[in-house]
Amino acid sequence: MTTDPKETPPPTSKVTQAAGGTWPILPGESNALYKKGLEATLKELGATTELQIFMAEKIFQCIWWMRRYETQKHSVILEGMVNELTDYSTSADQRLAIRQLIFGQMWDEEVTKELIKENAHTQASLLEEAMSNRKDELIKLDQQIALRMKTLMQLQQSYEALVNRSIMQERLKLQNQLLKRDLEAIDVQEVKQVESKISSDDKPKAKSGK
Repeated sequence: MTTDPKETPPPTSKVTQAAGGTWPILPGESNALYKKGLEATLKELGATTELQIFMAEKIFQCIWWMRRYETQKHSVILEGMVNELTDYSTSADQRLAIRQLIFGQMWDEEVTKELIKENAHTQASLLEEAMSNRKDELIKLDQQIALRMKTLMQLQQSYEALVNRSIMQERLKLQNQLLKRDLEAIDVQEVKQVESKISSDDKPKAKSGK
């Protein structure tokens, strides 16, 4: 499913909007899939405040970028397979047809099996050769994934600290309310004791029988 300009953009926090956040979907990506993943992340993290929602967005965007890099790795390997099955003598039309077979995952088609066999490969050896030839590109993509993973862990730690701080603030607020109530109860008790003493002192004392 590709991006439709008419589709409603994914929900964003007011913090993202204030910062001039842009639509995170790139051409060829699914807006519906992004929205579904973001909503699931918000629910999973229990994000309710605007800052929590903003942090949850950043967490999901890291996950989305890792998905992008994994998709790129997949494409790099498939393109490597196409290169193994073609050479300088392959016409543009032939290369396009072969590319459609490989990227379409049409491994069970007779034409694909015959093509692989003609190039002295099996599916396994073709995959191995393609990965070997594209090793440098795959390593770079793995490094990008690792960086995103590191960022994701840092964002998760920041989110947990934010949530814990909110919980602590609520606890302190509750403790202050309880303390205030206890102090008010003490004050009322002291006032009653003073009033009782004053009332007792004002009463006429009994005269002596002498």
